[in-house]
Amino acid sequence: MAYIVGADRYQTRMVTTSLDDLISKDNSVRVIDSYVESLNLENLGFIEYSGRNRGQSPYRRSDLLKLHIYGYLNKIRSSRALETEAKRNMELMWLVNCITPDHGTIAGFVQKNKAAFHNTLRNLTLILKGWELIDGELIVIDGTKIRAQNSKHNCITQSGLDKKIEYAEAQINAYLMAIAKDEVLADDLTDKLKTYQELKEQYLIQKQELKDEGLEQKSLTDPDSRRMKNNGSLDICYNVQSVVDAKNHFVVDISTTNDINDQNQLYTMAQKASELLEKESSTVLADTGYYNGTEIKNCVDAGMNVFIKKAKANNATKDNEFRKEKFIYNGETDEYTCPAGDRLRFFENTSKNGMKYRKYKCTDCNSCKYKKDCTTSSSGRTIQRWVHEDVLETVYNETLKVVRFLFKPRLEIMSQRMCLSEHPFGTIKRSLGYSFFHRRRQENVDAEAASMFIAYNFKRLLSMFSTEELVTKFEESVM
Repeated sequence: MAYIVGADRYQTRMVTTSLDDLISKDNSVRVIDSYVESLNLENLGFIEYSGRNRGQSPYRRSDLLKLHIYGYLNKIRSSRALETEAKRNMELMWLVNCITPDHGTIAGFVQKNKAAFHNTLRNLTLILKGWELIDGELIVIDGTKIRAQNSKHNCITQSGLDKKIEYAEAQINAYLMAIAKDEVLADDLTDKLKTYQELKEQYLIQKQELKDEGLEQKSLTDPDSRRMKNNGSLDICYNVQSVVDAKNHFVVDISTTNDINDQNQLYTMAQKASELLEKESSTVLADTGYYNGTEIKNCVDAGMNVFIKKAKANNATKDNEFRKEKFIYNGETDEYTCPAGDRLRFFENTSKNGMKYRKYKCTDCNSCKYKKDCTTSSSGRTIQRWVHEDVLETVYNETLKVVRFLFKPRLEIMSQRMCLSEHPFGTIKRSLGYSFFHRRRQENVDAEAASMFIAYNFKRLLSMFSTEELVTKFEESVM
């Protein structure tokens, strides 16, 4: 049986076809080309050059942006890898008209235009809204941790430095004792002793810096990154927040933060999305990690409908039957009724972290047979109520109604939340492989994160429309 063989590599040929003929009509690079050509790069914040200045002629910004988007859509983030691809990749040759910028030019383009990439993502959202692919009726807010360019060893904390200082002191004492006992090895031991003395001095300086700056932790390689929980373990990360529209699962907007949790992000992200989409009233869905009274109230005051599950907080005795949720509040009499039927009456105002509370105390605790199950306090059970607690109760009750009745049968709202918000993160981290950042400092990392989600939205578009349809849509958006 004969083998399939190719052409002779040494055979002289004359190619009579154009580069365009070598790229199929359904190739995704045609979509990238028409998309970038439809943009006003100067309005998005990209630095444009006139091309009439002295010196070496610059590359067109549009060509470099095409190269950048192609890279992120095809798992190529490194400027050196893109430099190589531009010289051998037929698709890229067509896309950027055979230019071959070096890695310094590619990296410099991103560095000088870092703020513009976030604007590009927001502009893509507006284009999708114009195509009626995004409506902003139901938006889902969620966050994920993506590793920073900073190792765990280059992140210092007060407790970590205390342990290092203690270890260095133990080693110094051990070497001092060894030198005193053995004068023959004194020279070798003295060098090691000096090393630990220098380390101790370095640790003490770092500890003082943390104290002076009022920080609990500090990253040495990327100062803006923070140590936070990531998939059950501690890692040096950024917290990337996203807003996903429920209609077609497109990412509306993102934000790259170094907050170690999501509790202060709900209103900020919801407000950004509402302003971008010009929605007066949106339904906002988030998980328990976003439960924050002030944030929820701000959303409600802005006219948003918020659905969010409340975190379960155990009382001091760990008995779930006597959690605060089991106590019924009566607004008319301004008192609580406990599960045993006793009443808790108001007795003082208090405040914490700038929030005002009213405290309620049970007067019959000492005679109650459930006291040991309810509280560990000798003075009896107390409950504190935020002055705007009625807002949280309304949100809680509405969330329960939605979970039980309004959404798809036998599909809880939080399951729908996971389908909407986790899909972009899964695509970014698993399909595209972007589980860590290449760049350092928050503003640079935000540009990188924005590029990831531009690539995600493009993948969604390419799965919904043909190449020819998308090219036509982008060309029409210019007119």
